[in-house]
Amino acid sequence: MIGEYAMQRGIKRRIKCTEPGNAPKVTLLSHKLAVDTPAFALGPGMQVTPLKEISKGGSSNSYSISFSNHLGTHVDAPNHFDPKGRRISSYGPENFIFSRPILFDLPKEESQLIRIEDLEQRAEVIEKADILLLRTGFQRYRRVDPKKYATRNPGISASGAEYIARSFPRLRAIGVDTISISAVEHREEGREAHRNLLRDRDYFIIEDMDLAQYPKNVGRILALPLFVEGIDSAPCTVIAELA
Repeated sequence: MIGEYAMQRGIKRRIKCTEPGNAPKVTLLSHKLAVDTPAFALGPGMQVTPLKEISKGGSSNSYSISFSNHLGTHVDAPNHFDPKGRRISSYGPENFIFSRPILFDLPKEESQLIRIEDLEQRAEVIEKADILLLRTGFQRYRRVDPKKYATRNPGISASGAEYIARSFPRLRAIGVDTISISAVEHREEGREAHRNLLRDRDYFIIEDMDLAQYPKNVGRILALPLFVEGIDSAPCTVIAELA
């Protein structure tokens, strides 16, 4: 370890820095935001506008970015579907650390729904988890056919979401490799699925995750949102620490 000293509020304290070779092994489970990031049901995408550019005589590079708070990998907080629910900025970073992740493969095709029977046979394992990741395989269309990914996505049925909320009290979050848990072709059922998971409780839904190369040796998952005040939910960076 490398030791350095820093002054903070007049008090000398020792800072320990990790040697490069001993850095934690991590991998991303979220997608990078870009102007071509698919938007749910072909909604508005991301816009990037240069404010200053060195190549055009500016003193530095600076940009304005504009996008929906539900674009790309993002975390839905309770206020997304519960007017009395907490907003994303009311939580602390400790709320987004998950030490018992579970991933299940539930292959689904266009507009198919994850139902109770898909989950019941895995109940004994799910009840031990604090975050449940559902990999449908539909992520394979995200780059090669973004229109299909954004408009024909699988989702979670309202009864499936109610079953999750009722049966697994230790779960604090669910994550999916689809653009939303709401299938575009089943919008009202998707809205009810959101309400069943988010209403009257502290719970998170992480949508549009990158689960294609999910490692087998995941230890903890950190889903770090932008803590923006005044909004329901926010884009997030999801990091898996490898055991």
